[in-house]
Amino acid sequence: MTISSKIYTVVLVLAFFSQACSADQQPAPAEAESQPAAVAPTSFPVSTMVVEPTKTPTPTVEITASPFPTGITITAVEGDVAIRKGPDTSFDAIAKLQDGETATILARSIMDGWVQIEIPSQEGQTGWISVQTNFSVINGNLLDLPRIDSVEWNIGSYLINCTPHQMIVKPGNVILEPIDDAPANRVWFSPGLYSVYDMDVEGQPVAANLTVTEHREFHILKDGTRKQWSCSEGS
Repeated sequence: MTISSKIYTVVLVLAFFSQACSADQQPAPAEAESQPAAVAPTSFPVSTMVVEPTKTPTPTVEITASPFPTGITITAVEGDVAIRKGPDTSFDAIAKLQDGETATILARSIMDGWVQIEIPSQEGQTGWISVQTNFSVINGNLLDLPRIDSVEWNIGSYLINCTPHQMIVKPGNVILEPIDDAPANRVWFSPGLYSVYDMDVEGQPVAANLTVTEHREFHILKDGTRKQWSCSEGS
């Protein structure tokens, strides 16, 4: 083989391997990148309903008696018991629960020891009675009764000094002038217990002890010496 033939053969071999290598180096088709499937967002229905908060009824204080019987009663024993206009001894007595008589209790007062009842002798009328004495018996539990926290209190009364002596009223140290100094001998007092002392007699003895109730005039008719006097008309 001549030199030119050998060179030609080498060129052919190189050309063959060059094509083979070129074929092996062809890039493989790119694989499609795996993309996550799009997920549609979950749609939740929106409620348009408005929920109103539960309203708790505002408690009210009932001043009048309940028209419904409670089943709890009071009976007078060993004597009559005064029925008063309000839950205190300063209120006027408007009736009596007679010995042996029973009345329905409607309510109790914030003033301990007083209950509101139906007045047996006055249909449809109510009054207050004390349970602090030994002259009544309760049938039932008073704590089961509705409680009245507010009452219309009385407005008081006047004390009038019908004597010619100057008086002082305690508690309060209020001066009642003699009758000749009218109208200064007439003073308004709240309901309650009072003692009247004669300032014109040595030692200032008691001229009167009074339980002042409502809508009245209480006349001081005796001085500290126990001498009796009278008020002139219009005093």
